[in-house]
Amino acid sequence: MVVCAQLRGVLAAFLMFQTSIVTTVVVLLPAALLLLVPSRCTRYFFRKYAQFWQEAWFPFAVALLQYCVGTRLFIHVPSEFQGLRGVRLKCSGHSVVIVKNHRTRIDWMFTWGLCLALNRLGSLKIVLKDSLKSAPGVGWAMQFFGFIFLSRRDRETDLATLQTAVYYQCREPGAGMTLLIFPEGTDLSSSNLEKSQKFAREKGLEVYEEVLHPKTAGLVAVAESATPSTLLLDATIAYVEHRPGERPDEKGLFCGRPPREIHLRIESVEALPSKDKMDGVCRSIFAAKEKRLAKFYGPLRDGSSLRPDVAAFAEGCQLFPLAAAPGACCRMCGGHHRWLGRSSWRCPTRSSGPVPMR
Repeated sequence: MVVCAQLRGVLAAFLMFQTSIVTTVVVLLPAALLLLVPSRCTRYFFRKYAQFWQEAWFPFAVALLQYCVGTRLFIHVPSEFQGLRGVRLKCSGHSVVIVKNHRTRIDWMFTWGLCLALNRLGSLKIVLKDSLKSAPGVGWAMQFFGFIFLSRRDRETDLATLQTAVYYQCREPGAGMTLLIFPEGTDLSSSNLEKSQKFAREKGLEVYEEVLHPKTAGLVAVAESATPSTLLLDATIAYVEHRPGERPDEKGLFCGRPPREIHLRIESVEALPSKDKMDGVCRSIFAAKEKRLAKFYGPLRDGSSLRPDVAAFAEGCQLFPLAAAPGACCRMCGGHHRWLGRSSWRCPTRSSGPVPMR
């Protein structure tokens, strides 16, 4: 079983790498010649062409994670939204800024599944460190897809890059931008957590165990550049690890030791606060995340159980496996939903309703 899991993980990594290389070199690179033509029409055509392939490749990658690697993604939706369709309806026609905690280096890969469930994969832009853009295949594709890369060496330059990208993407014709940003700036490694706790003690702030104190300048810059109709989607990610205390990473994910479950909770979907209020809103969001994650991981910390408290994490929510999201199975298996027709988002072999809590 272990060998089979390792082989499946290696196969998934190979297919992701191979298809990203083909998509970039064979499909997107020749079309990039259009950008040499000084015309708004050619630039618009290239953006739509790149978006088409973004909507085709990411569902394939999500399918590899779901069925080949064997990850199980669950989305927790507050009851007030009446399911994933309610969240999609509220976000429809708006740009959306997704704010998440950054527990591991691979959090952003599981956000693909959330955006698939919300029908926003084509407009997804992720704020990443600039070293990732040079990664063969995936990094090249992310550049064509318009992801935002920050050096983290020059604060003013990074903020200017972020503001320019958000201003441009929010005003593009279409469904609107979907921006994923991690205000913590880095993952929850032991060294980063120690630095954050030291900073908190020096500044007289609450000492966190499950999140880092957020760096709010990036979100303030986003609020300054976004359109007034932009929404803020607060999401929290938590893992049932392969073994308690084994933090998920790239090696474990593709070498037979993926997290057993990934839980993504949609906390709220509200209007994006103004730049003057964003600092306080961001800090209160992460204070709430700390409390929720402390309940989730509490049984592991006090030794009362070898499994996190999923029920506490899902309080007040409906639980949806990714496969139960409307149209998710069809898009993962068929690639691009346009190839399957727009007439229905419901997969005929899966239920689109919530599952009972375990």
